[in-house]
Amino acid sequence: MQENITKGSLLEVLQPQTITFLIVVLCYFINGPAYPFEGNLIWLPLGAMSLCFLLFGFRVALAAIFASQCSEFWFNSQPFFDQLTLAMTISGTLGPILAIASMRFFKLSNFFDGEKLVFHHLIFLAILTALFNTLIAFFVSSYIVSNGQANEVIHATDFLRNYLMGDILGCLLVLFFAALVVVPFIKYFFPRIAPSE
Repeated sequence: MQENITKGSLLEVLQPQTITFLIVVLCYFINGPAYPFEGNLIWLPLGAMSLCFLLFGFRVALAAIFASQCSEFWFNSQPFFDQLTLAMTISGTLGPILAIASMRFFKLSNFFDGEKLVFHHLIFLAILTALFNTLIAFFVSSYIVSNGQANEVIHATDFLRNYLMGDILGCLLVLFFAALVVVPFIKYFFPRIAPSE
């Protein structure tokens, strides 16, 4: 009996981690190559992380970091055990966490209304996530460049514009797709791991 309880609780813990890993890796694959010091036109992995944190909470943060690190290795030919890649990966995970935590702190986080996602809260979340991620990426990238660890030059206005637009578009695309497809799928097939509030 104890073995069945342990297996059941292990599956409940691993399902959100596995789903997060797969969603983030899929978004990296769809997104294509990353341009770390220039920014992408659309950055889908940021929206994927926001979605996973909304669905499963912050307990999947390590799965999101691991998925980002694996994706950088598999799709962008970055060394897996590189400190710079890890710093950029962790900083990319902080944006959605800070945005959701801020919205919850100020009681603006009614993302789920019954069975549906609330769209105007998702739009605000996408903008706030993009803002946090852009600022964090700017400071981390500036620190990396200023220490001579990367042979890049950062043009602040281009960097901020490209990152902000790419992050907003990536978040909006993933979150609206999630509202129409992913959340109903998870609530139907995995109702025990989906959030109710």
